[in-house]
Amino acid sequence: MKILLIWPPMTVFPPDPMRPTATLPLGLAYIASALEKNNYKVTILDALASGINNKENGNGWVRTGLKDNEIKNEIKKFDPDIIAISSMFTAYSFDTYNCAKLVKEVNPNIPVIVGGAHASANPDILLTDKHIDVVINGEGEHTILDLLERFENKKDIYSVKGTTVKKGSKIFHNPPRPYIEDLDSLPFPARHLLPMDIYLQQAEQYGEYLMRQPQLGIVTSRGCPGKCVFCSIHSVWGHKWRGRSAENVVDEIEYLVNKYKIREFSFLDDNFSLDKKRTIKICDEIRRRKLDIKWCTPNGVALWTLDKELIRIMKDSGCYRLTFGIESGNYETQKFIGKVIKLERAKSLIEYANKIGLWTISTFIIGFPFENQKSIEDTIKYSINCDTDFALFYLLGPFLGTPVYEIVKKEGLLKGEQNWGYILGGGGYDTKFFTRDQLEEMQNKAFSDFLIKRQRSFINPLRIIRKINSFEDLFYSIKIGQKFLELKSKNDKNAKGDVKTFIYKR
Repeated sequence: MKILLIWPPMTVFPPDPMRPTATLPLGLAYIASALEKNNYKVTILDALASGINNKENGNGWVRTGLKDNEIKNEIKKFDPDIIAISSMFTAYSFDTYNCAKLVKEVNPNIPVIVGGAHASANPDILLTDKHIDVVINGEGEHTILDLLERFENKKDIYSVKGTTVKKGSKIFHNPPRPYIEDLDSLPFPARHLLPMDIYLQQAEQYGEYLMRQPQLGIVTSRGCPGKCVFCSIHSVWGHKWRGRSAENVVDEIEYLVNKYKIREFSFLDDNFSLDKKRTIKICDEIRRRKLDIKWCTPNGVALWTLDKELIRIMKDSGCYRLTFGIESGNYETQKFIGKVIKLERAKSLIEYANKIGLWTISTFIIGFPFENQKSIEDTIKYSINCDTDFALFYLLGPFLGTPVYEIVKKEGLLKGEQNWGYILGGGGYDTKFFTRDQLEEMQNKAFSDFLIKRQRSFINPLRIIRKINSFEDLFYSIKIGQKFLELKSKNDKNAKGDVKTFIYKR
């Protein structure tokens, strides 16, 4: 049996600021490796990466990736028995539907399976599309194997755990599939089925804030026990955290160093440091094997999992930049979010990270439905006073399947005329107290105030010299300093869109 996995192109509707880049689809690569392990013939079509230089302009939209006829030609060429399509992002789900339509145009008898975060959160919505047959909810490796075995042997597919299935006009919701407890049992992602040269080139082209090239992302754990109202990852991973063993993680790192000469890694976990002992073992194993790498945590680390000892150990193993997910500097808003952080302790950890030479980024969100002026001002003030090198200010995007979406919907704050892609792409929406335009002004002001205050820190020799322990550190500090001054200069000129550009390029 032959299976084709598709990562769709990306269509962006204005004024969504997203600039599509080719990023390795780890989820599909994990699915592919599970299929290969079970002797299925599988290939991956990354229709975004393979057509990353193709731009198609329509009525106000821009699509990046392979054209429809090119996708159909690839389907014909591989001649698959089954096709599975990734649907990760609600804002760009149009391309999932379009790919499903193209499949049926090539051969209406090919079953179409869809999985991913958007699909898991909204299976009924996807199955209203006549071109989609099955939705995989949550973790996909074992579920797709179950489905394929039934397709292959012409068995009943309507009772597979972890799926939502359409039969005629009826939709069947099956029980969830138990999570995979032993993540070490999964083979490494099938990167050999993907255009690795394109991902590495893209990282080099857009990785202004990386210390080394080439760079790749890896995932060492799945899930997070937190219950933040805005977080959509629970539709896939639930609230259960599972980690790979330290040995298994570093085996993959070592393989990628040897195979692709990777020199920097991004740990893309939702909660990398939850298990302190495991984190220390990973760091110790990197050092024991004398792997000369740098690494960072672009998705953020949970402050409540950190202490000074762990931060020091992380740095000694090659970590050079930590991203702290703080979200709000106001206690009442923190309670609404479901993520109460001791702000003084957070400030102490950030100061310590800076002191021992790490670069620090902190993320904040404004525009929660009941958030008032004082709350936003508290967040801006805290971002300046917490000593973080950089601060990112996001406008809330109420993703389907999250508690905050239900609240926003109940309060009547999502208006039909608003652009869904723009809202979820970081454009914000009208809250109880502010219009979307007012929130965007506050976002720009937050960024401006932060840059003005932090400028004094960046010209402080003591602050910078702590981060320099080698020529590599020196060159990186110069590069980051130049980027800071560039951002400051553009901000002084009120260059529209620079805040969003910084957020998406960080």
